[in-house]
Amino acid sequence: MVKLVVADDEERVCRLIVALGNWEELGIKVVGTAANGIQALELIRKEKTDILITDIRMPGLNGLELIEKVREISPDIKIMIISGYANFEYAQNALKQGVSDYLLKPINKDALNESLAKMVHQIETERRTDMAFQDIQNERREELIKLRNMLLHDLCHDRSLGLSEDILREKYYLNVQPGLYQVLAIKQDAEGNDSKEDTIELIWHKMEEILQREITKECYDFVTAIEGEYLYGLMNYPARNSEKIRKIVRSCFNQMLARNDYLGKTQLSLGLGSSVKEAENIKGSFVIANRSLAERLLEGNSKMLEADASNGVLYEKKLVDKFTRNLGSALQTLDVEEIRNTINVIYNETMETPGVHGWEILEMIRQCGSIFIMRLDVPDKAELQKEFDNKCDNCVTVNALFTCLLDFMLTKVNQMIALREEDSVRPVRLAKQYIHNHYQEQITLEEVSDYVGLTPAYFSVMFKKETEIGFAKYLINERIEGAKDLLRESTLSVADICRKVGYNDPKHFTRLFEKNVGVKPAVYRKLYG
Repeated sequence: MVKLVVADDEERVCRLIVALGNWEELGIKVVGTAANGIQALELIRKEKTDILITDIRMPGLNGLELIEKVREISPDIKIMIISGYANFEYAQNALKQGVSDYLLKPINKDALNESLAKMVHQIETERRTDMAFQDIQNERREELIKLRNMLLHDLCHDRSLGLSEDILREKYYLNVQPGLYQVLAIKQDAEGNDSKEDTIELIWHKMEEILQREITKECYDFVTAIEGEYLYGLMNYPARNSEKIRKIVRSCFNQMLARNDYLGKTQLSLGLGSSVKEAENIKGSFVIANRSLAERLLEGNSKMLEADASNGVLYEKKLVDKFTRNLGSALQTLDVEEIRNTINVIYNETMETPGVHGWEILEMIRQCGSIFIMRLDVPDKAELQKEFDNKCDNCVTVNALFTCLLDFMLTKVNQMIALREEDSVRPVRLAKQYIHNHYQEQITLEEVSDYVGLTPAYFSVMFKKETEIGFAKYLINERIEGAKDLLRESTLSVADICRKVGYNDPKHFTRLFEKNVGVKPAVYRKLYG
């Protein structure tokens, strides 16, 4: 709808104009009439008028003075002058002021409506143009936001990402300046891991609003991006603002923690990355921010967490190596109890390690899960790894993390057991388990076949078909593996180890060991003990 004001010091002229216009047909609404220029100006300011019809000579402000004032508050308004004076000078001045038309009294209805129709057409054309331009501007703005946000997306998904100040400016359109860069990471943990997508989005939009409002004032540039249950931010700020930024980030986080109307049962944790001077080190700050988040496994949720850049203390414990060694025999026999015991041992050693960090526990569990997945004979291992990593991300305590690994492994092992049962290989599995538990003794093919309920001849064929090496060789391999463990982890003599793994003759044991391993027992101990 187009809004119109009529200004004339003669009331009858105002009424006449109102009576002559085809307002409904033209899509015009007359929002008021004014008896002088001052009233007209106030009415235009109040109603945000599109068209002004005015006389030249009026008290207060004459028509030309009114036009000049109106242009200051509404540059695009369309103006029609109606005058009883056919004065060329007036008309010329009016046209200089950008008047759309100049009609003489007495007013002709057709001329009035024809002129109004042209103005309405011009207004509608300008509105469509403005809307199209605004749409283009919005699209460009949205595209620019996407390009800026892509930096944090690339940090999440591109391990080989290289950054420089030029790349930040030219590729990601960041207004970076010499100073410091710092990444922050915030994680949502919902009770029962059942956070809905719209709830996650609602929380992040509020968090972004708080961060943008508070942090932007102290930064050269600040960009955020949402990655599912994670919200990442990159700050570039003057080095002198370092401590101030830290306080502002904490304040923003505390503001969000207080918003129970948004959070409900969702808990937040914030991890702060290291501050770095060079753009090429932003990736390092990103890694530290995620490490900091993992500290919630030990320190709990609803905190701003900071981790150092140390290598951690678990590496020296070689717990992943121990897991890998035990996993081999556990998967061969599909021994659920051995899997439980292995994870229990690793858990106890982890928790007994002084100064252990949450991030290195998380990395260890992910490595163990990855090794387990690689040993599985299943398709689409990448998807399985992604599934496991997501489960780990949703753990909020160390206990939950180890339980996650155990449940994941047991689920897959039980599936394998079910498949093997279906393939009628249960006797071979039981035999492998029996051999693993009794290889220290003088067991025989007849003894094992009797244990699984088959004749020696049939069991021998089935066992060899399944293992591809036969009973005797399998028993030797089991004993040699047991010997290797004892050589690495005990101080027993070679002769004692020989007897521990089921042999009575040390010389015979040494020959067998060298034949299978490539070195004598004593040499193996020096290399790996």
